Amino acid sequence: MVNVTFLPSGKRLRVKKNSTILQAAQEAGEGIRSICGGKGSCGKCKVVLERGKVEKNPEPHEKFIKKGENAILACQSRILTDVQVFIPVESRLEKQQILAEFIVKEKDLKPVIRKEFYKDVFLPEIISQKEYRLVFTPEIEEGDVTLVLRDSEVIGVEEGDTRDEFFGIAVDVGTTTVVVSLIDLRDGRVVDVTSDYNGQIIYGEEVLSRVEFARSRKDGLDILQKSIISTLNKLIGEIMGDFPSERIYDVAISGNTLMTHFFFKRDVEYLFETSEPKLERKPYVASAKDLGLNVYPEANVFGLPPVGKYVGGDIVGDILTSGIANSNEISLMVDLGTNGEIVIGSEGWLISTSVASGPAFEGYEIKNGSRAVEGAIDHVKINDPNEEPEYTVIGNVKPASICGSGLIDLLAELFKNGIVDFTGSLQKNPRVRQGDDGKEYLIVEAEKTSTGKDIVFTQKDIDTLVMSKAAVCAGMSVLLKKAGLDIEDIMRFYIAGAFGYYIDIENSFIIGLFPEFPNAEVLQIGNGALAGAYIALTSESKRKLTEKIAKIMTYFDLSTDPNFMEEYNAALSIPGNPQLFPTIYSKYV
Repeated sequence: MVNVTFLPSGKRLRVKKNSTILQAAQEAGEGIRSICGGKGSCGKCKVVLERGKVEKNPEPHEKFIKKGENAILACQSRILTDVQVFIPVESRLEKQQILAEFIVKEKDLKPVIRKEFYKDVFLPEIISQKEYRLVFTPEIEEGDVTLVLRDSEVIGVEEGDTRDEFFGIAVDVGTTTVVVSLIDLRDGRVVDVTSDYNGQIIYGEEVLSRVEFARSRKDGLDILQKSIISTLNKLIGEIMGDFPSERIYDVAISGNTLMTHFFFKRDVEYLFETSEPKLERKPYVASAKDLGLNVYPEANVFGLPPVGKYVGGDIVGDILTSGIANSNEISLMVDLGTNGEIVIGSEGWLISTSVASGPAFEGYEIKNGSRAVEGAIDHVKINDPNEEPEYTVIGNVKPASICGSGLIDLLAELFKNGIVDFTGSLQKNPRVRQGDDGKEYLIVEAEKTSTGKDIVFTQKDIDTLVMSKAAVCAGMSVLLKKAGLDIEDIMRFYIAGAFGYYIDIENSFIIGLFPEFPNAEVLQIGNGALAGAYIALTSESKRKLTEKIAKIMTYFDLSTDPNFMEEYNAALSIPGNPQLFPTIYSKYV
């Protein structure tokens, strides 16, 4: 065994000799960025070895560590002796800007759980008279009691009048973050919202890294499930404060298909056996007690149903929130992350697809990119093409990186100012120079950053971002064709999710991320997944509607569709296919 100390947190632990630094960090609960989950293919887990000896895997170090750079890769360095490791700011999992805001167009307050108060009664008599069923043996026989009911089942008997202590929680189980909203079930009021990183993140920042973790270890699925439950229990404790968590009587969660499987401890192996796995489009329901949640013991957890491997309950939540399935107008909705989920439809029909847009919108595969964490540049404006751009930083601190919304602004501003041409190529400019990776645009000089290093936007970064935006735009264009529609036919364009909430819509059209929809009202609905969980929590009829939405939705796999490659190639310019961007071409091209 060897001792490991992490700085600046000061966390210490003992691990087996030959463990990697990343494995030690996972055991310690120390947050080190790792997109690839420890395979040595992302280069984001750079740390500084301050004391001790390690054995480095040479090939990944040659690829990601530049000559003279005082750093090693945590996932590719095995510990040989006692070590002290410093985690630099750019490698830490810093606090993320989390979207807790959501919009609910109309409330239908009739939750699955209800409370009834009876004064000075004999309990067995009331149960018999009302034809209720007891699902447990109560300790109270008579007096003033409050019954907690699920349909005709009595799931709780409480002494006195507890009707004003009646809560549920709506949960967005995201790959990166978990958001919990405490709801007063008497009136549907949002009492409080809290959030944190998903505890699974230390096993890989992207979901497929966690899939590999679950498939490669016998206890992998168990570890991932306990991690997310632990995160949720921590948040429940925070949001309830000194108030007993047993006053939470119902839970509704929304998440993508894989995250929902991990939450309910469902094996994911079958999802990868065929290109179209047989997946039941039904809600997940489990006992909170069996899952290990610290809420009322007889409470259930309702998980919004999935549609397929890449369209999950979070997208069903988006649709429920937007009201697309109940509207007579044709709408298009997009929810962007590493994958982009796209839905077109109106009352009675829905068509969906998913595109692998890549992690560029979350700041990955970008030299100085990051998620929307404190210190990330989130908006950019170029007033003079020869001078430093204006920018804002999350947390109002010195910049350390640039996140997805900032990248979209930057590319749009570079294009509008002629610093990038329609092919996405950097042009001659005082702030364009030759860097280690070819041409690069200088965003912020080293002396103005928190890392002491320049923040740049390289030609390679631009190419990566253009490929990502092309995948999304192509997916939307193909889905329009599948539905026999043109951009003029879309009456409402819904943008869901945290990334879509913070981006500048005009700039997203300018770079060709989304086609123009000249007749559409553009609506940024915020955290639609959380809103969907809220709606399912507070309305029994809308809870049933989630299953209907999942069942009527048609899914198209674009990975083998010849039209997709045609549209993708057309989208590899800025903004893209002229037919999709009539206004942008008239202004800037």
